[in-house]
Amino acid sequence: MRKSWFWLLLYVLSLCVWLSQTTMGMLAAYVGSEAEDSTVNLVALRVAINCTDRVPKYEKIRHSNHWALVNYVPANHGSVRCSTSVSYTTHGDYRYLDNVAPLVERWQAPISLAIYAPGTDFEETVNSIMWLRQCAPERELIKQWVTFHIYFPVDHVPDRVYAQSSLSNMKLKCSKLAPFVGVSKAALYRTQQQLDYPINMGRNIAKQAALTHYILASDIELYPTPGLVDGFLKMLSTNIHLARSNASVFPLNIFEVEANATVPSTKNELMILLATGKAIPFHTYVCPRCNTAPDLPEWMRQSDGSTTIKVFSSSKRSSYWDPIYIGTIHDPPYDERLNWEGMSDKMIQSFALCLMGYSFNTLDNAFLVHKPGINRGHTDHARLRFAARINQLIRNRFTVEYLQKYGYHFGCTL
Repeated sequence: MRKSWFWLLLYVLSLCVWLSQTTMGMLAAYVGSEAEDSTVNLVALRVAINCTDRVPKYEKIRHSNHWALVNYVPANHGSVRCSTSVSYTTHGDYRYLDNVAPLVERWQAPISLAIYAPGTDFEETVNSIMWLRQCAPERELIKQWVTFHIYFPVDHVPDRVYAQSSLSNMKLKCSKLAPFVGVSKAALYRTQQQLDYPINMGRNIAKQAALTHYILASDIELYPTPGLVDGFLKMLSTNIHLARSNASVFPLNIFEVEANATVPSTKNELMILLATGKAIPFHTYVCPRCNTAPDLPEWMRQSDGSTTIKVFSSSKRSSYWDPIYIGTIHDPPYDERLNWEGMSDKMIQSFALCLMGYSFNTLDNAFLVHKPGINRGHTDHARLRFAARINQLIRNRFTVEYLQKYGYHFGCTL
């Protein structure tokens, strides 16, 4: 009797081992298949976009009437495959460097940042960069992902431009406050010298230095959905026809939240803030027609409850829509004749895309949120008057130039 029980127990144990091994084998095969499919899709994406890998290197170049120190403080990531990531390209002066930490925490992929630093702003800019890399709690992420470029006018060169090779020897006292904290616009060298801010030059410098085929050319105070890079590439790799198009971009809807609100990380979180009035579409009180996508009301009402990034809708540009989008390094450059002071610095680029027949594929479950605090409207009346003159110039002169360059396309407006 005992012998029978022994053999029965041995049989049961053997069966359990066999089932365990079989299940693990099936799971491994499934996971391997998933990984293999992912690899195949990424290879197909690489073939579809046909991009070329680039090696980051420091360059001092003449950019129009400015000097640009490209890759002046490079990220530690080194070379990046052009098809395996997306670069966030942006601009600013050193007052805005408080946005670097929340930006890199959410993006966690290459960031190309061009900083305008004429005259004495240069030293404060370098000190601010060093503080971020040495003292900020997020310094490891910043060192890993953020590349800093600096540019300034040829007739406002800093008294001392540090050799790029010497920057690694600079050491800051982290007990001191970050150099960019509490700095007013009036304290800037460019303000004291009455220099305009060449915003589109910064956009182009950051864009041209990007190592990836796809870029999100954005403003530094606009924070993206976490996981956007991986989700976007996964979406593209399973929809290769979207990658094959040379005339398509992927806009992100933009929102503002109250100053005391937490920046939402998912669409469901965003919808809760919208329902309670703690979030609103971007520039509702400034220029709603500039930032309202054709399908924005439907986008805000609909949710599939997931975080999977997909195309919500496709359209041509309509009316005065001036979106921020994921595009490529081959999209038209920003017009450097337009500065920040004139306000319409991006509009002409959207007009160019429209004339070229671009498709605008608005993404779902991905969006941008401005640094907390709702903009209630402009109070700088001098700037508003200047912007009105710039808008008139754009309509009278730039429109004709762009029509001659890109041709006419029905429905394109400025």
